[in-house]
Amino acid sequence: MNQQQTQVELTAPLDQARHSFGCWGLALSGGGVRGFAHLGGLQALEEHDLKPGILAGASMGGLIAGLYGAGVPLQRLIDFATQFRLLSIASPDRSRYGLFDQHKVSQLLVDFLGSEDLHFEDLPTPVAVTAVDLERGELVVLTRGPLIPALLATSALPLFFRPVHHQGRWLIDGGVLNNVPFDIVRAMGARHVLAVAIPPHARFELEDSPELKSRGLSLRVLMLQRDRLRDWRLPFLIAEMGIGMTQRLINQRRQELCPPDILLEVKIPNVGILTSSSNTATIRAGYEATTHRIDEITAALTGRPRPFRDLRRRLRHAWAALRGKGPIMYPMPVAWEPHLSLESKGSLANSQHG
Repeated sequence: MNQQQTQVELTAPLDQARHSFGCWGLALSGGGVRGFAHLGGLQALEEHDLKPGILAGASMGGLIAGLYGAGVPLQRLIDFATQFRLLSIASPDRSRYGLFDQHKVSQLLVDFLGSEDLHFEDLPTPVAVTAVDLERGELVVLTRGPLIPALLATSALPLFFRPVHHQGRWLIDGGVLNNVPFDIVRAMGARHVLAVAIPPHARFELEDSPELKSRGLSLRVLMLQRDRLRDWRLPFLIAEMGIGMTQRLINQRRQELCPPDILLEVKIPNVGILTSSSNTATIRAGYEATTHRIDEITAALTGRPRPFRDLRRRLRHAWAALRGKGPIMYPMPVAWEPHLSLESKGSLANSQHG
């Protein structure tokens, strides 16, 4: 992992910059099926007339950011999520680079978007998704070119899905290095940033029962083992919690360097990346968590400016402008194709309001 702290000039296409500068942005984390909680959060935001002008996401959050940013109706996404089952997108990967290929996922995205040729530049809302170059170990942020390959890349969870070859790179799930891309939203020109994280959270007893500790073989022991084996998702949830500790450390460092205005964590006990049997409850959890803090969110995103905090932000931006850099990001993204610097965005926005 690249531990270098770096400042990166992050840019969006010109037409998107005109639309996005000065608005608020939303960063959506990964989390597999648990990421359906983002749909409930978006529902709560819409009910309070809060709609982001910039979207960024990783993994499942990247899929939702891409589809929502493309204008797919939220209710259609919710209806799909409530009926979703993992086996509906599972098709064996003959290359053996993963358990599954993404053929069915690709077809599903085409159905949602109405075209396989949609590009980032065509979207009504600016969108960025994260991915990781598997060979170089570099964070890649995708904001240009074909949308569907980028969405497949950001959701290419290692082991489960084969890597995606896109723009000359073998890409995997962006959550590996940037699972809650709030710094990217800030760098794209958002004045205020709401970040939503859905970390793994489990409640279970790891202590074996006396019967299972017995070395003897009995019908009772076999029956107890059979009941445990039915929940084949539990080992994956434990592994995910271990990986999540590393992701949390990376996110803490990024929060120090480029904090969001609001970080909302949605805790959903015992729902792992593969648990698709409780999607309605997962969506509801996202809705309730957002509704619970909606006053705080509204104040942060649309309320009166806080002079001292705004002054600090302006000073940071001014210093970055003097150095010719954008917001501090961690780890360092690569593969950007600059079109318009943040300073130019500010000049453009001022000229439009002048």
